[in-house]
Amino acid sequence: MTICSVLQRCALFTVAALATGSASSASAQSPVTVVVTVAAGGSSDIGMRTIANKVEQIGGPKIIVENRPGGGGVTATLGVRDAAPDGRTLLLSAYATFVVNPAMPGGAPYDPVADFQQITTLFSFPVMLAVNASVEAKSVPELIALAKRKPGGLSYASQGVGTAGHLLGELFAKSIGVPLLHVPYRGAAPAMVDLVAGRVDMMFVGVLPSKAHLASGSLRVLAVTSSTRMPEVPEAPTMAEIGHPDVSSDFVWFGLAAPAKTPEPVIKSLHEVFAKAIASPDVRDKLAGQGIHVGASTPAELAARIKSDTAKFAPLIKSSGAAK
Repeated sequence: MTICSVLQRCALFTVAALATGSASSASAQSPVTVVVTVAAGGSSDIGMRTIANKVEQIGGPKIIVENRPGGGGVTATLGVRDAAPDGRTLLLSAYATFVVNPAMPGGAPYDPVADFQQITTLFSFPVMLAVNASVEAKSVPELIALAKRKPGGLSYASQGVGTAGHLLGELFAKSIGVPLLHVPYRGAAPAMVDLVAGRVDMMFVGVLPSKAHLASGSLRVLAVTSSTRMPEVPEAPTMAEIGHPDVSSDFVWFGLAAPAKTPEPVIKSLHEVFAKAIASPDVRDKLAGQGIHVGASTPAELAARIKSDTAKFAPLIKSSGAAK
């Protein structure tokens, strides 16, 4: 019997144990490591750890969250790709690792489709179009009119080159037919400092970094890029509602992936237990307070999302200068 066969039989035993109610003994023997590509304490790390705790509470396997930051997530992603396909080493995947990295110069040393099996979407970060309170525009149409009067004069901050904030800014400029000045920063925090100070005009940003500034009146939300209105800012229309569907994207998503050739029953079992954890009201409510929206998908739906996001954003990454 080959090593691969032994690993698959062990994995299938774990699945059978979960299915027959022996989850506690199975999880004790077979903990699952989820590799996170960022340092501990960040929003995506908090989201993953909250869901991991719930998985254990509902009788799933013990989840070990392992942070492997650096290298744009490439090193961590390769580590999971090369792990045994037994369902015990998973990746907290994201738009950055599976959509942005492959579109950068030289591509990525892994294939999001061929090298991984998708399990489920876990959560996303809704993105808002926020402007400094001193900006004259009170709506997106007014902002567009202002941009047309000052072509190239309106600036937008981003969390860095190739980030969601950058790409959404490029999409917005393309949609309105007016060039905007991109000002990249090293993360959301320094970008937010300059946005609040009025050194830049606008930014596509998540709820959590902007929450206090919205409450103080330093910033104003003109629209959201999610497919539906956000409960945090119910008065703000979606970009699709106001005629800019190309700028509508739940782009900042995170999901769960396993190495290729992981047995289908293992994928199915993992999907079921994580989807159940995500559906828990306490998980949803706790993460909503962090500006994180949870939601499961089927493996096929997540795979389709990666393909559609790649088709939409890869050309934009290459043409916008993100890949230079």
